[in-house]
Amino acid sequence: MATESGELTPIKPSKFYPGSSEMKKKLDEIEQKCQKRRLLLREASRFRPTLLGPSTFWEKYYKQAEALEAAREHSTRHDPLCTFVYQDHHNDGRRMFVVAHPEVYWHSFIRQQPEERCTYEVIPEGAPCWLYLDLEFQSSLNPDSNGPSMTKTLLEILLAFLKKYWKLDCSEKNVLNLDSTTPRKFSRHLIFCTKDVAFKHNIHAGRFIKSITTEIDEYLSSNGSAFHEVLSFFPLKDLESLFIETDKKKKIFVDTMVYTKNRHFRVYKATKWGKLSHLEVAPECNYEPTVERKDKNLSIFLDSLVSFFPDKDSFTLLEFNHDSSREVDKYPRGLSQGHRFFSQNQQTTESPYPFVDKFIRKLVQPGHVRCCIYFEASKTILYDILGNRFCANINRHHKSNNIYFVVDLKEKVYYQKCHDEEDCPGFRSNLMPLPVEISFLLDEEDDNIFLSIPDSDESFSPIYSDNSIERE
Repeated sequence: MATESGELTPIKPSKFYPGSSEMKKKLDEIEQKCQKRRLLLREASRFRPTLLGPSTFWEKYYKQAEALEAAREHSTRHDPLCTFVYQDHHNDGRRMFVVAHPEVYWHSFIRQQPEERCTYEVIPEGAPCWLYLDLEFQSSLNPDSNGPSMTKTLLEILLAFLKKYWKLDCSEKNVLNLDSTTPRKFSRHLIFCTKDVAFKHNIHAGRFIKSITTEIDEYLSSNGSAFHEVLSFFPLKDLESLFIETDKKKKIFVDTMVYTKNRHFRVYKATKWGKLSHLEVAPECNYEPTVERKDKNLSIFLDSLVSFFPDKDSFTLLEFNHDSSREVDKYPRGLSQGHRFFSQNQQTTESPYPFVDKFIRKLVQPGHVRCCIYFEASKTILYDILGNRFCANINRHHKSNNIYFVVDLKEKVYYQKCHDEEDCPGFRSNLMPLPVEISFLLDEEDDNIFLSIPDSDESFSPIYSDNSIERE
């Protein structure tokens, strides 16, 4: 409908659908939602990045795989995009995925009603990440537990281990401590924003945390009788206080299940669906933002993102391997092979070694290879299996979790692992030799490669080995 000035104004739905009061009520609700959406878009449009500012790319997806692929495709080294997942308040909590630059997403997110901010960061599989922790316990089962004091003790222990393993000097000023405690539950998120240093990916971070919790448990089991380079400097009562009661057993108050592929991790100012338990800066937090901005909340939001690393040409990556060995790598060289696979060949079922593929396909029948990943630097292939869940650890089929096989082309062996973190955490089957005919073909290929190497010292420059191809 046109006004006297010639401008078009929206026609109310009730003009088209007159009728019962119930219909009118529904139409009014639709109209209110549309009006609210228009206001949100108008507010978001006020954020106008400069030509040198962040990308304005913004797309919604129903499937996580499509969103992650879009984020990889449209990201650049200096302008990375993130994948966010949120529960739609107007669609019964249905999960939707948004790919956007975090600064652009923030200006839309913060203008939502507090109860609608149900947003999580998707931590991409294989991506570098900060060290992060989820700490929690039920207050009713642990009335004498002092959450803030326990958090401080654990934080000091982690800082000491980082110093011991990697000579990494950091303090509480480098740790973002976020609180979403309610009367029923103590809850904290810790994010270690260590400048120019991150973990190679969240599986390595998880191994590091699980190793420390195991060492604390073993140290207390011995009543501190043996000297420990870190734990002996903490009173036994402080270490004992880290353990809490649960419905099943007594355990440390660290959630060790948050280190899985494509993990969803709640962002600053966000709440869980149907609750008002927003993540806010903890009262005792001494964190100093990595970059000072006029909008302090934006600075905290960006630092709360575990896998967001803008303007990083090169930084140090920490590795914590299955055998507890520690390594230091460099980005991007250390990730070039694996990262290229995930961005381009995620759904492939064939490796550069068809005779190995054929062997694995026959081995897992009646199952099949869902996809395989070839890591050129370490000469290893990972085969993700569907239709066959038999696990050598429990000697039966898993009910829901799948298995996968890893082939080490250098050692000419293969072994089985599984994705079940409860029954088989860190399990690896016995090493099994590849058939003689396959070993022969691999030897023959190595000879051909050796003969093709130019006579130059530069051809023998060291390459960092990727010792962590397995997914848990």
